[in-house]
Formats: sequence, structure tokens, C-alpha cells
Amino acid sequence: MIRLSDNTTSQFIEILSSWSNPFLLILFFSIVILLVFFFINRHLIKPLEQKHIQEKKELELKNNRMMALFAELDPDPVIRIDSGGKVNFNNQSASDLLEIVPGDIIFDKFSIIEPQKLIELIGADSRYIFPLDFNGVHYNVVMQGNSSLRIAQLYLRDISVIKNLETKLKQLSNYLQYQLDEERFRIANELHDGIIQDLYLVQMGVRKLSKQNSIELTDMISSQVETVTEELRRIIYDLKPKILDELGLEPALQSLCNNVIKESGINGSIKVVGINFRLSKKVELFFYRVIQEAVSNIVKHSGATEFGVILTKDDNLMRAMVIDNGCGLKKTEVSYTNSGFGLINMKERTEGFGGVFKLHSTENEGLTITAEIPVPQ
Repeated sequence: MIRLSDNTTSQFIEILSSWSNPFLLILFFSIVILLVFFFINRHLIKPLEQKHIQEKKELELKNNRMMALFAELDPDPVIRIDSGGKVNFNNQSASDLLEIVPGDIIFDKFSIIEPQKLIELIGADSRYIFPLDFNGVHYNVVMQGNSSLRIAQLYLRDISVIKNLETKLKQLSNYLQYQLDEERFRIANELHDGIIQDLYLVQMGVRKLSKQNSIELTDMISSQVETVTEELRRIIYDLKPKILDELGLEPALQSLCNNVIKESGINGSIKVVGINFRLSKKVELFFYRVIQEAVSNIVKHSGATEFGVILTKDDNLMRAMVIDNGCGLKKTEVSYTNSGFGLINMKERTEGFGGVFKLHSTENEGLTITAEIPVPQ
């Protein structure tokens, strides 16, 4: 009985250890495959990864050396900082301009840079651009993050020439606008002194003619002449509001408001605070034209039922506000690049006087236009 059991055990062991056993074959091939993968990973993949990492480090080091070389040779200020805001490099231009040296903290020099914002900028490899005015010189600062090196580099570009050109262009625009107004005055005077007087003579001649010829014909001619005369009066008033020259800004604005109410049916009001004297011709004309343009836009585009004009003077600042209860502006229209020429013209006029032009609008809840300029005592 024992011999039979031993034979069975031997046969079972023989079957298990035989190459005809599928489990043994699977185990064998699994071990072989694992050994092959181990060999490939150790002798092929790992060396390639290490070589790639080494080449990447060498490339970054080479780029850093090139970047440092260009920074040293750059005539404009260049500063390199770490994620904590510590300066670890600056060229001679930055040292001369900002009196900065390695080890300084950048937040002491640029308050606009926030620690958290710097960390986010470096981590995202993003760029941040902001203006800087220093000792009368205008700079455009570009701060570029580098996540692989955990640094940010600041490039300061002198844009004073561009800023000066912008200022000159605004001054030129203001000058041309004033010359345009002067030309309007000249045309208005010529219309008044020339065509209007001639039409009066024609009208008088027609009246004399009516005593001798067809009354129906002369009445028609007379009516036409009167219509032309009234139209010319309107043109002259638009070119040169006579009441502005003779009585000043407040009566002229009140007359403008009354005409708009009469022609459009929109309720309106004018309120003037702190102005009980005549202003300079340029200032009066500026506020009249800006308010005229704003009110004209209300009539044409707003769908408002009511508007108001407030003109105030406080110390050396004079401000005009035009408010309506119309449809307002859409978010895309509040930007001047998407708005009409009327708003752009008002903005340029205001900035030409060294002032500030503002828009405040909520869609379907009206629009507020504010123009303020410095006015000496």
C-alpha cells in the first residue's frame, strides 16, 4: 500500500515538472520575458533617459549662459529674480537706473509685483507687462517666468519716445479740433454777412413784385426764400452758437436743452454749479461741443425718455456729466475700439485738454458720460 502511494506521488511530481505541463511553460516564459524587460530597461532605456536628462541640463545651462551674456550686453535694464523675489542677477543698466544689486528684494523696487503673482507667473511660464515711470522716463516692463529654472526675468524697455509722440499727437488733435471750430466760426460769419443778407434783399424784391404780378407765384417764392433763410439760420447756429459768444456757456446749454426737448420730445434738464463767471473761449467751446455730442447721441441711439446735464467746478477741476435712462451700452461697446466716432471724438477732445473721459453704463439701465479737465483759477 505504501509502495502504491509512493508511485502515485512520483508520477504526480513527474507530471508537474514535465515541460508538457502548461503551467510550467507559462511560468518559464513569464520569467524569460521579465528578464528581457529588465535587461532592456537597465541597459537601454535607463541610459537613454539619463542621457536625455543630461543633455537637457546642458542645454538649459547653455541657454542660461547665452541669456546672461545677452543680458549683460543689453543696453536696457535686465533683472533676474527667483520665486521669492530675490535678485540674483542684474546688468549694469539696471544697476545704474534702479541702484539695484544682487540680493535685493524686487518687491521693494516694484510695488506692483505681488509675491503670489510672481510664483504663479513662474509656475505657468507666463508673461506680465506693466508700465513704469522713473525719473521722468517711461518704461515698458516685461516680466517672463521660467518654471524649469524657477526664475523670472524682467526686461525694461524705454518707450519715452513713443509716449512723447502720443502726447504730441493728442496736442495736434486738439489743435486741429480748435482750428476746425475756428473755421466753422468763419463760415458762419460769411453765411450771415453774405447769403442771409442777399436772401433778405430777394425777399424784399419779391414783396414788391407781388404788388404787380401773380400773388400766388410770389407767395410761393417768398415761402421758399423764408424756408431757405430758416435753414441757413439753423446751419449757422450749429456752426457757431451765437448765444455762446454773447451770453456764455450756461445760457447756450439751456438753449441747446430746450431745442432738444422741443424737437425730440425727450425731457431734459441742465444744472450748473459753482460757475458764475465767463470761462475762456476754448473751455466754453469744449464743454458745449462735448455736451452737444452726448445729447445728440441720446436722441439718436439711446431710446431714452429723460436726460440730465450737470456742469460743476471744484477748485482747479471742471466736470460735465450727461446722464440718460436709455438702453445703455453693451459690454463689447464700452470699449472705445468698438464704439462710434462720437465717443472717440469726445474722449480725444477731453484728453487734448489734459483731462479724463469716463463711461459708466449698465445695459438697459442708461449711460453716464463724464468729462473733466483742469481749469486754472
